[in-house]
Amino acid sequence: MTTPKQTPIRSSSQDTNVPWSIWGQTAIIVLGAFTSMLSSTIVGTALPTLSDALHSSFAGVQWIATGYLLALAAGVPLSAWAARRFGVTRLWLGSLALCCCCSIWCAESKTLHTLMFGRVLQGLSGGLLVPAGQTISGIIAGPRRLGRVMSVIGIAVVLAPTLGTTLGSILLTHFSWPWLFWVNVPLCAIAFGAGLRWLPAVRTGAAGQLDWVGLFLALSGLPLFIYGVSVVGTAGTLYSVKGDLITLCGLGTLAAFALWALRVRSPLLQLRLFKETIFLYAALIMFLGGAVSFGAQIVLPLYFTQVRHESLLAAGLLMGPQVIGTAIGFPLAGWLTDRYGAGRLLLAGGVITALATVPLGFADAETGMIWLGFVLFGRGLGVALATIPAMTAGFAAVSSDQLPDAAPILNMLQRTGASIGTALLSVLYSSHALHYGTPTHAAEAFRHTSWWLFALTCLLTFPCYFLISAEQRKSQQKREEAPLETLSVQAI
Repeated sequence: MTTPKQTPIRSSSQDTNVPWSIWGQTAIIVLGAFTSMLSSTIVGTALPTLSDALHSSFAGVQWIATGYLLALAAGVPLSAWAARRFGVTRLWLGSLALCCCCSIWCAESKTLHTLMFGRVLQGLSGGLLVPAGQTISGIIAGPRRLGRVMSVIGIAVVLAPTLGTTLGSILLTHFSWPWLFWVNVPLCAIAFGAGLRWLPAVRTGAAGQLDWVGLFLALSGLPLFIYGVSVVGTAGTLYSVKGDLITLCGLGTLAAFALWALRVRSPLLQLRLFKETIFLYAALIMFLGGAVSFGAQIVLPLYFTQVRHESLLAAGLLMGPQVIGTAIGFPLAGWLTDRYGAGRLLLAGGVITALATVPLGFADAETGMIWLGFVLFGRGLGVALATIPAMTAGFAAVSSDQLPDAAPILNMLQRTGASIGTALLSVLYSSHALHYGTPTHAAEAFRHTSWWLFALTCLLTFPCYFLISAEQRKSQQKREEAPLETLSVQAI
């Protein structure tokens, strides 16, 4: 596979304008990320259809969705070493090609096992693709333009799963189930051709030997933890023996991975990045932001389907104002981050999200849809302001050769937070609804869960204060070092 001429690690230009060439390269990466994230939810509505078509039980067919998500989580920690070993652009192109081939494989599958195999490989490609794309973007943009560029990629990562459910319902209504996978093929082909032609080859340092012990611990610990948490969420109780045991095994394996990574010279992921204070707080915000953002995605549809008795397709459309708010908020967050820094913007986003969550604590079957639309729009805007600056701050806090480690670490924390938030709010909703015993009390269960979501959002604001202080200290340090650098130059 040929790649274009290599480019420097980061631009040294002081120009803060984003050239059209970088916007074009970002658009290519966005298309690849969109394709991968679309696959994560587009199959969700088709599970009953697939159960009938493949003559399998519904429990078995659920692994088509679960296997993809677990493989997606497993691929993320491997991306750092693979980016250095094969080149981050080659990794991105190879992952996209694998995603395309697996989509064809899934569309042509005749049995459950062949479909599951294709979905696992498809998930693995997605786990490599998104961090690789973020690394390329971070390198070509440079720290002064990072917020605007990363915000565009964030739109694809957030909107694609939301659109996947709606698109899946439409495709099943008018076409057969293989079109759930065929739809990815032209998107992958276009992104691959454009990437091969216009994406630059970037340097990210030497790979070194693969940390096989770390690889085993990460590839087993993270999927185990996420699967265990999802079992707890599905069971509707925190006292699920199966879910708790799997979660504890996953948590213990991840703890062993962390201890191992801090002891060896060339670990699979450089966890020593957490010594950088700004990166530490940005990572914590990414974790809590994942819980707040994705946790709400499981509760809000329940309100529309169980309280308002809308169809799944209608519920997806009624979530539109939140999607629009997020789509508007991401570019705004990127521009403001590049101009004013991340800390204050993250705090403002957390406050907006919390305030927009309060009305949900009073919602019932009679609440006006127009009012709910404004509330969801405000919440989508707040979530965008409370997440993208954290990713930008985390990337800007590390050097260019550390970006292949920073991207998967932040992605892993966001996905882990999303799993915990989804499971926790599912348990809260289910247990409260079960306490009342009848579906007519779904509104009360939703209001109860919304107040917990509000509390979780308030928790998100605390690390924002510490991030603001860390940014101020770093800014003061730069101002103090600047005169010394000037004196040194004059002396020379």
